[in-house]
Amino acid sequence: MDFVHKKVAIYNNKVKENAELMFESNISSSEGVRLTLVFSQSDTYDYQDSDFYRALLEPKNIVMYINGCRLDFVCSSMGQQMSQGKVGYILEMGKRATNRARTFDRCDDESKLTTINKQMDYIRQWSESLKG
Repeated sequence: MDFVHKKVAIYNNKVKENAELMFESNISSSEGVRLTLVFSQSDTYDYQDSDFYRALLEPKNIVMYINGCRLDFVCSSMGQQMSQGKVGYILEMGKRATNRARTFDRCDDESKLTTINKQMDYIRQWSESLKG
């Protein structure tokens, strides 16, 4: 079992606030990962599944100020398996991914935060840019 516990900045329905993030991964468990967000007004969001949590946060208008929500961030399938999604790469068009970053570390550049669909489009464009 692996555990991440830290304070993160989030947008909650377009209002910037702080939250406490707890992320647990258990590779041997069928649940896989558990994410808990505790908001400043003591509301709690708890998610447990074998898949990534962002797909459920986005419809609730919750965006975390973390690398995992950056347009240019990717976690490879091998990274998903080995670190349960806690480590990935910051991408640069035309260059191989070598800039490792922790998923839950703070992203200070608000302009880099994006939706899952836009992130996936960027990753496809980056992949195409490597073909020359």
